[in-house]
Amino acid sequence: MFLDAIRTSSAASVPSLPRLGHAIAAAVLLAAPAAAAGANVPGDFDVVRVNGTAIRQSEVLERLWKRYGSQTLEEMVDELLLRQAAASKKITASSAEVDRRFARLQAQFGSRELLVSQLEQAGTTLSKVREDLADEIVRERLIVDAKGLKVGDEELKKAYDANKDKLGKPEAVHLRHILAKTEADANELVAKVKGGADFQTLAREKSLAASGKAAGGDYGFVSRGMLPPEIDEVAFALKAGEVKVIAGPRGWHILQVVEKRAAQGAAFEEVKDDLREMLLAEKLKDASAPFLLELRRKADIKTPGQPKPAAKAK
Repeated sequence: MFLDAIRTSSAASVPSLPRLGHAIAAAVLLAAPAAAAGANVPGDFDVVRVNGTAIRQSEVLERLWKRYGSQTLEEMVDELLLRQAAASKKITASSAEVDRRFARLQAQFGSRELLVSQLEQAGTTLSKVREDLADEIVRERLIVDAKGLKVGDEELKKAYDANKDKLGKPEAVHLRHILAKTEADANELVAKVKGGADFQTLAREKSLAASGKAAGGDYGFVSRGMLPPEIDEVAFALKAGEVKVIAGPRGWHILQVVEKRAAQGAAFEEVKDDLREMLLAEKLKDASAPFLLELRRKADIKTPGQPKPAAKAK
């Protein structure tokens, strides 16, 4: 899930419980009917052909099922148990809570446009991320309430004193970006920028990236580690006002650094709310597996397996 990769440091994730004694047997998963080579499976199709030989969708799904089916099903059982428990207690996430969580997530990317660009590459959407955030908030509240988790003021101050050097704003650059198809296209656009053309106007007109269409390729301030390594290294090496072209897997990247910002420290009052959530996240991580174990022990989990094929008519 995209959200797992970009989760805010203050947002707790409820990890899936490792496979338990009464967990769904892998044998059931591996018993899924597999398409024999050349079999005519309804709805099946060629995913790719290699030297005239097809790899069918059914073959791909069979391999994925065998390799990841057990783990994926375990995770789905855990998620369903948590949703059921939250629903029974009428726990929901308000729009305001989701907005706050989303704002922190967006802040990690410096701008909404950069977030949208990353979502596009991950094959997901803003609405799906908001749904995931709402689900995350509900899961957290369920466990916090059940286990009585909290972070005291003394604990909060101690954590601030131990980590104050890490809690400020990191070094960042205000970055603009255009994605071009070829090196020649990129060089032509750079020449126009150096000749006085507006970077953002060109991005809206010519960029192949979603961020170009959305906000003229303006990513806002981004910190180290937020961008792909090949872009990150170049962006932080550039001086304010410089433009550079680099190759990438999707085309040619045109980067412009508008402004550079040095790292800044943070006062206790500025970070205490986020710090409290970070500490609570650690407690949630420790409490989630035992809580899920309790849910599993009380749940009625059956593994009926695959339906038997209908008998042939005589």
